[in-house]
Amino acid sequence: MSLFRLLLRWVILIAGALLGLALFLFAVLTFGVLLIVSLLRGRKPNVAFRMNRNPWAPRAPRPAAEDIVDVEVREVRDLKDQQPTLPRQ
Repeated sequence: MSLFRLLLRWVILIAGALLGLALFLFAVLTFGVLLIVSLLRGRKPNVAFRMNRNPWAPRAPRPAAEDIVDVEVREVRDLKDQQPTLPRQ
């Protein structure tokens, strides 16, 4: 029974390694094909990759906006409550 377990573990381990290798090769081939296609089309490939090292770190506070707009506010009445009137000429 222990021989069967050992063989089963090795089969699962090898199958997982082969699946991981296949997915890695698929990603590398896809990247290569997209790179070649973008170079043949005459466009610079967009391969920029940015990763935040610590996504839970507090962000630096942004400076307050210097443009302050002072707005005069007036109340807008609901048209349903008003009597219909003719436009002034």
